[in-house]
Amino acid sequence: MNASISRMNANLFRFQGTAGNSQSDGLNSSRLARWSMYALVAYPLVDYALRLPHIHLLGIIWDKVVLLILAAIALKHWVEGSRPGLFTWQRFAGWYMLFGFALMLAGLAHPLVAIDGYRTDIYYMLYTFLIPFVVAPKDVLKLLHAAAAIAILIGIHGVYQYITKAPIPAAWISPGEHFRTRVYSVLMSPNELGAYMALMTPLVFGLFMYEQHRVRKWMYGFGSLVCLATLLFTFTRGAWVALGLAVIIVAVLFERRLLIPLAVVIVIAFFVPSIHIRFMHLLSPVYYLKSATEGGRLARWMQAFDHLAPNPLFGAGLGRYGGLVAVDFHLGIYSDNFYAKTLGESGIIGLVLFLSLHIALIREVIRKVVRPMTGRAKFVVLGGVTGLLAVVFHNFVENVFEFAPMSVMYFNLATLYLIWGRKTPANETEPTPKTQMT
Repeated sequence: MNASISRMNANLFRFQGTAGNSQSDGLNSSRLARWSMYALVAYPLVDYALRLPHIHLLGIIWDKVVLLILAAIALKHWVEGSRPGLFTWQRFAGWYMLFGFALMLAGLAHPLVAIDGYRTDIYYMLYTFLIPFVVAPKDVLKLLHAAAAIAILIGIHGVYQYITKAPIPAAWISPGEHFRTRVYSVLMSPNELGAYMALMTPLVFGLFMYEQHRVRKWMYGFGSLVCLATLLFTFTRGAWVALGLAVIIVAVLFERRLLIPLAVVIVIAFFVPSIHIRFMHLLSPVYYLKSATEGGRLARWMQAFDHLAPNPLFGAGLGRYGGLVAVDFHLGIYSDNFYAKTLGESGIIGLVLFLSLHIALIREVIRKVVRPMTGRAKFVVLGGVTGLLAVVFHNFVENVFEFAPMSVMYFNLATLYLIWGRKTPANETEPTPKTQMT
């Protein structure tokens, strides 16, 4: 009798903030949900494959189909009584979406620009409202293993491109610099591959520290090295600096031993000629002079204030400055700073709301996942929050959030970490090696 009561209590509190029936089977309850989620955590590889010639149409629609599938499953669970509570950061996201919707309506004098600008800003957040309906805490590690495996494959491909000296456009190399190549893999851009590796390398390393199964531990150890190597071979300084800052912050706050491997990597990298030259070029006065002239990065950032000036609170309008939509409609070039792009398009209010949702997201992951997590599993979530911070920092020098694979991976991994944080003491933090991959 006592054992039955204990099982009932464990089931009752499996999801915090959930009323009625929770889908305790998680991904096991639906094959469509399971394959949709695995497709999302493998987004960079799946999206690249489906955009190849002759099947390009599939690449355009597949993520929309996945969104509809998840929405249908979420609606079914909602009707059955499942009520996963909103995460705190999603309330901030809701205000940002509502504000963006108002800006879209205000810009309907140019409907294609306004609608596409709004879609680009909010579309990939929508998945995060559906995932809690179909993923249980016990599913999270399986999905993280899958995401890490994809990152390792992409990392191996990046190393292969470096070894074989993959051809690259001349525009990817600044005057006076010489590289063997800059790797890009399936993300088709060294900057975006650098951002992806900055997000995923800490997670892969965290799984290496977590694993006790010998084969998987060796796989993640090897994977950490190839992902780090690929990050270096992108020669994307923004990703390097962003990951370094993220590691320092997480190490100082939670695990100072991480400063040792970071220092080793920095010292070794500093003596690699191509990496050394890349950083020295960044510190050159000539670089800043060129950057401040027309078309340079600093000049592009300052243009945000020019677009903001006529309407400081609300900006120039969605899609009208510094991003993909502005480029497509010949309204400007990339700002190479997503926050400058947000400021120019949606004004001070839009930037404050956007920064608030990301600050709330990082804070919630730290408060609800990192701090309560114990044992070896803490290395996984420390790696997770390090990657999220790296992406936030990288957006100061790139439009990372406009690139679909990065936006999907950032928001969906954050959601998975928060779902994992909803487990109760009855749910094992560290499943035995035999059950980790089942």
